[in-house]
Amino acid sequence: MKQEFWVTNISPRNVTLADLATNIPAYSIVNLLDSKHYSLTLEQLQKSQISGSLFNKRNRIVVRKDAPPIEKKNIPININSAIPSRQRSLFVINKTEYDELKVADNEEIERILEEELAREHAELDDPTEPIIKKDK
Repeated sequence: MKQEFWVTNISPRNVTLADLATNIPAYSIVNLLDSKHYSLTLEQLQKSQISGSLFNKRNRIVVRKDAPPIEKKNIPININSAIPSRQRSLFVINKTEYDELKVADNEEIERILEEELAREHAELDDPTEPIIKKDK
């Protein structure tokens, strides 16, 4: 059977246990004998609880007698479906079209550019009009 030593940080700040070289995050419950995260022994923890950091900071760190209850989430799953039954996204994408942003076909664009170019050259080719026009 695995040994457990649960502590709860009841303060809004992270608490450092200097003699254990450990930080306990704010409002969290931690198993200090968890070998995945800590390398502490039960003797170290008991000494700290009697006269070390756990004793000095007993107003912020509380030693739990029992492990915290684990909430099991019941998620409905349809085994027969090939695709998950939930939506992929909460957002709905609306596709709106704006007339101003529509681009004409290439042929129409080329025709318009040729007409503008022809108008510009027609003005330059006409020798009867003065190059600089004066307002009256």
